[in-house]
Amino acid sequence: MRYWTVLGLWTLAGALWAQEPKSVIGFETPQHGWLVLPGAGGKLELTENPNDVKAGKRALRYTYTAAAGKLNAIIYLEPELWAQGFRFWIKADRPALFALSMQEQSGERWHAPFWVSGNEWQQVSIALADFTLAEDTKPVNNKLDMDEVEGLGLIDVSALFLATPEAAILFGDQTGTRVMWLDEFEFLSKAPARRATPNAIDDFQRDYLVWMATAYTTIRREAGGMRVEYDLPFPYIFGALRMVEPNALRDTKGIEVVIQVKTPTTLAAFVEEQDGERWSATFEAGGESKPEPKRLLWNQFTITEDTKGKGDGKLDPAKIKMLSLADWGALTEGGPTSNRWLVQSVRMVK
Repeated sequence: MRYWTVLGLWTLAGALWAQEPKSVIGFETPQHGWLVLPGAGGKLELTENPNDVKAGKRALRYTYTAAAGKLNAIIYLEPELWAQGFRFWIKADRPALFALSMQEQSGERWHAPFWVSGNEWQQVSIALADFTLAEDTKPVNNKLDMDEVEGLGLIDVSALFLATPEAAILFGDQTGTRVMWLDEFEFLSKAPARRATPNAIDDFQRDYLVWMATAYTTIRREAGGMRVEYDLPFPYIFGALRMVEPNALRDTKGIEVVIQVKTPTTLAAFVEEQDGERWSATFEAGGESKPEPKRLLWNQFTITEDTKGKGDGKLDPAKIKMLSLADWGALTEGGPTSNRWLVQSVRMVK
């Protein structure tokens, strides 16, 4: 009898050990571990408002003020060091670009940006492979070592970098009081699946977007791609942009955008180099029955007038740090200011 009891206990222990480790912060009690980053602004509290809770009875609410150069962030100082990914529910009171950030003992900081549409809960699943080294961080070994991580944070990137008069021209007024809600924050022992897509800059397989929208433009993940929409009676710069990892486009000949556009128009692709030079090329799109590839080679790009003299006047793909797509036709007289795109993928031309 004792033999079978011991065997049963070992079997149970083995089954429990075989389960994937999992840790969830549900914010049901005041001891949730999150706090406002020292030196940052804002107020952190639990809410029981049913409209602002995704699961259970409570969620975390962060209220803060966006202003030029003002950092607003919350942090968690005891992350699970075995984690290979993170999954959580987030909502914001307006569309914004956020980033999950981690810092190692060596000082290396890593960011994983994601777009929040605003006023609706959305789930975000981030793998360690989604993190990139912060631009202002000195590389140590250029590798994210989870067992060296001191803490993780959640940052409103839009509030930090876009709350300026210059940025308002493109992104609208980003200043003022903001609210962000967080619920069901999970540490995952297995990274969210990512399929390998050759030459992809973005194949939109994540459950979130790494792009950000200009003012009066709505972007969301849809039908295996990115849906871009706008509907205004006056012309504006309607579009979306994303950062590009350093050297990601080295030794490429150009880019290919697989896109479907409802109303015919002229679209423009912009790339910006590290020295501030910006280059553009246009292409016609609209009326396609399904997404079609639009190929743009680097020799088709010309420098924008407002960035001439910032660099050497030569487009170097290895130095590209940002990519954007915009409706150029909407700025012309009689051009459509209401349209819908589906961007299925953005690829490198080798």
